[in-house]
Amino acid sequence: MTMAGRLSRVRAPENASLREQLLVRLLTPVVLVTLLSSVISYYYAFNYATLAYDYALYDSALDISRQAHVIDGELRVDLPQAALDMLELDKHDNVYYMISDSQAHYITGHPGLPLPKADTASGKPVYYDDVFRGNPIRATALLVPLLGLPQSRDHILIVVAETLNKRRTLASEILLGMLLPELLLVGLIGLLIWHGVARGLRPLVDLQAEISNRSHRDLSPLPVQNAPGEVRALVGAMNELLSRLSAALAAQQRFVADAAHQLRTPLAGLRTQTELALRQDDQEEVRRSLRQIDTATARTTHLVNQLLSLARAEPGANRLYAPQALDLTELARDTTTEWVPRAIDRNIDLGFDSNAESAPAGGDPILLKELLGNLLDNAIRYTPSGGQVTVAVRPNASAYLLSVEDNGPGIPAAERERVFERFHRLLGNGADGCGLGLAIVREIAFGHGATVSLEAGAGGKGTRVTVEFPARGNEAA
Repeated sequence: MTMAGRLSRVRAPENASLREQLLVRLLTPVVLVTLLSSVISYYYAFNYATLAYDYALYDSALDISRQAHVIDGELRVDLPQAALDMLELDKHDNVYYMISDSQAHYITGHPGLPLPKADTASGKPVYYDDVFRGNPIRATALLVPLLGLPQSRDHILIVVAETLNKRRTLASEILLGMLLPELLLVGLIGLLIWHGVARGLRPLVDLQAEISNRSHRDLSPLPVQNAPGEVRALVGAMNELLSRLSAALAAQQRFVADAAHQLRTPLAGLRTQTELALRQDDQEEVRRSLRQIDTATARTTHLVNQLLSLARAEPGANRLYAPQALDLTELARDTTTEWVPRAIDRNIDLGFDSNAESAPAGGDPILLKELLGNLLDNAIRYTPSGGQVTVAVRPNASAYLLSVEDNGPGIPAAERERVFERFHRLLGNGADGCGLGLAIVREIAFGHGATVSLEAGAGGKGTRVTVEFPARGNEAA
């Protein structure tokens, strides 16, 4: 396995802090590189120790070769006792030597000393490792020519060997001499990494303090001026979240205020009418009061339903619903059919017209039915008896147009933008309403990436409300 593979398997505990994870991931490679460096250093240190002591073996072999002479055709090696003592007496290692002729016949020294496996050239030493008397040894073999011997025996082979204690001791000393500065360097690097990580995480600590010290009512953006790039992106995302949360809370507060304001009057009226009915003794007066209570209850129920629809259509609320593919033509046809009984009760001619067999779009079908229901409710409510209301679906470039048109009294041009405001009512139209229908339509359309427009109907009479939906695949993200 490669070093990169080993590093990729280093994992900090799942519950470790970001500081601990960074320290582990930064210090682990440093420690591993130090260990690898130590192994490599020991390898080179041992090689250098081996090279140095190999030269000493070679010098010993040369000294022995100078003591070899041919006298009267006989080979003699005269090694003084002092030389033998220096050669063999070593408090760290055992030193061995052996002299043999070119035919590998033993002459003197330590018999059985391993010979080199490679061929030896005259005058060139051969170094090799072997085992002698159960101990690993390092040996050198030197083939030396001698004059005065027959041609077949005119060379002698000198082998000098020693155990490896001094070499290992020297390699260890070199390694320790190199390892101590490396350990100090690792400690210094660790301190620098710890300090660097602490400085790098300071923006997160400051951000935590900024958030911890805030009131739960403070949704203002977090400062991003001094934050580094990575933290700036995090702060930007948090500011976007705070902005959306602020908008949602503002919408909720606005809804609560509107609901409280709009419900106070009808509920007070209901209580007054109920108290009046309780004081009546005449059955006709009681029935008249009950009919008024019934009418007021119906209006209040309609207001509450509209308020709930508005709350569901508020920005952010539609995120609770999963958008899905739907056929706008089918949805409009089915919704129009559901409103036919209401239109018949008011003597309204309700029709559906579409030149698109299907209109694929994306959205929430419940909210879209609510949108069309509010348009139909307004059209049927404000169109006089005997009037006409038409629902239509038309393709338009890369969009589909859903429109509801009536031939009622219409809306003055000056009022066409204001009617989308909450609780705005047109005066003098003689119809009951709470002024929320078109506000709900605009909120739902906005949540689906659609636009709403209002204009006069055919021939300049009545009203036409058109909602332009992007076709499936072109919806706003």
